[in-house]
Amino acid sequence: MLWQSQSFGWLGAAVLAAGLVAPIPVGSEIGSTVEEHCVFAVIEQASDGELITTQPRCFESFPEAIAQVSDGAVRLAAEANGSVLFSDAEVARAVSSFTLGIHFDGRNGSGSSISVSGSSCSGGWWNTPSSWDNRISSSFNGCYRLRHYDNPNRGGSYTDTTGAGATHNLASWMDNRTESVAYLGS
Repeated sequence: MLWQSQSFGWLGAAVLAAGLVAPIPVGSEIGSTVEEHCVFAVIEQASDGELITTQPRCFESFPEAIAQVSDGAVRLAAEANGSVLFSDAEVARAVSSFTLGIHFDGRNGSGSSISVSGSSCSGGWWNTPSSWDNRISSSFNGCYRLRHYDNPNRGGSYTDTTGAGATHNLASWMDNRTESVAYLGS
């Protein structure tokens, strides 16, 4: 079994957040072979649509990041990586219920990841942190449509990935060129 759904409530989530996962600084090993998996949570949306998020929490493994972003409700096997979203429809469905999108620096959901958790696919947008500028190669859609922009603040060229609960590779001409993403319901 690659995952297990559980409901821990606030106490379990607090224990999980406090002791079972060790955060590492965002961008701590950029350019190395060490993977990092960071989680941002949307806390509000500005009047221009920009998503305001928490500071990132970063982990050494994808299962740790998914446990954090799901408040412990989804547990993946220790060896799981982002490709589980590509290959397991049940896991993809569960993860799409609490993420707007998960972005990977490798194709097919591989490599390091950055997750944006939230529940509104109303077109809000997010600038990637500088350590993730021009790194995204594939994305898991929590929202139906993720629009990947070449520049910050939804500027420049863009490409869409569509289909909630699915992982897509970015078009070759936008591979490693994303600096902002909009999360759309249609």
